[in-house]
Amino acid sequence: MTQKKQEDILSPQEAQIEQAETLRHQRKRELKKVIQLIIDAGRSSIKYQAFVDSETGTRGSSTYQNSAGLIDPAISQVSMSNQPRSLLSSGGDNASPARKIDSLICPVSSVPFGEQGAFSMSRAKGADGKDLVEHWVVGSAAKLQGKEYVAMTAGDNHKVTYFPILCLGAIASLPNLYELSTGTSPKRRSLHINLSTLSLSNPLELRKAIEVCKWINVDGVRYRLSFQKSGFVGFPEGYGASLWMQPKVGDDKEFLTFDIGFGTATVSQYSNYGSLPKRVAASPNGGGGVATLVRKFSKALRQGDSSDSIEREHLREMLETATITPDGKVSAFAPDGKDVGEALKAGISAWIQDSALTDAIADLSIKARRNKVALCGGGFAIKPVHQMIRERLTQASVPDENLLLTDNPETIALSHMRVFHVPELGRHG
Repeated sequence: MTQKKQEDILSPQEAQIEQAETLRHQRKRELKKVIQLIIDAGRSSIKYQAFVDSETGTRGSSTYQNSAGLIDPAISQVSMSNQPRSLLSSGGDNASPARKIDSLICPVSSVPFGEQGAFSMSRAKGADGKDLVEHWVVGSAAKLQGKEYVAMTAGDNHKVTYFPILCLGAIASLPNLYELSTGTSPKRRSLHINLSTLSLSNPLELRKAIEVCKWINVDGVRYRLSFQKSGFVGFPEGYGASLWMQPKVGDDKEFLTFDIGFGTATVSQYSNYGSLPKRVAASPNGGGGVATLVRKFSKALRQGDSSDSIEREHLREMLETATITPDGKVSAFAPDGKDVGEALKAGISAWIQDSALTDAIADLSIKARRNKVALCGGGFAIKPVHQMIRERLTQASVPDENLLLTDNPETIALSHMRVFHVPELGRHG
């Protein structure tokens, strides 16, 4: 029988040391991940982004890819030669690009498996001390549940009242949710979240509302929720656009952002004296957003050749796909294929001339003569809107070079927040 060599036999003390080293390495692998979740819960859509904080020690691929292998447009402008590796792990599983789902919610009796935005949750206990469980579906799948759903556009304060549901719906919709969690059980996991919000609402109220939510169940996996109090930050609505703008204004000490969202058109003024832009003034114009444009467009269609009623949902899709022809004309197509570009042009003109947007443009017509302005928000993602508002401002003696259209205007206010959370990125253009 072969005898073991003396050097292969571990003494009891050496065995204990080896076991301790093994456990230490296991504990290293089980270090919690702290997720940076940035959410902009609007009346029309919920925009959100999640990534693992650079301080968690996750290191991996040096390319910015999402789980589908696509380059993240939110940071496509960053120099590829100077990218920190701390954003991603395992080739991209720990980051997601800026995403968007509809601001629709539906309470259900049980959660449909495999539908985006579907989850169970608890935020209170009953008289018996057991969790009171709620079931929800958030996003476009809310329309599929065969019962009445709630749209955030139906109430002025809905997006605040239902903020916890909107936030959890965004979390449940993350495609890499499991990879962002920690735990040893495949069915019971933990999520440690630093939550940042972009909102006109009181951030303390939003924090209190979400902190009572203790767990969420998505596709049969229960995730314990831990919202880090020290990590909760409430930013001005549209702040990411100011981070995008800052390196483009050079030594200018002030600049502006003009954000046209679904319900509001907001002109904000920023100070550029320090390392971060600071908002010093904001003028939200309720009723100046795309919702009013949809109504103006619908009215123009009824007055024109298109007598057929077009659903509101189709009107919005027509706006999103509208273009400017090479000869400068507005082009948009109805569901039957008819070009209704003239009706859209009339609708945009009426919106500019006779709505709350009129006041915002008048304000900007003066301020933008001396300060550069970032054009952002879903309104500026509509090409004819961008062209016609730019023309209106330049006619008011605003220098064209002062009007800067942001990258991905609908999501820039959210996607560029990564510059704030990951200092290694710097504030590159």
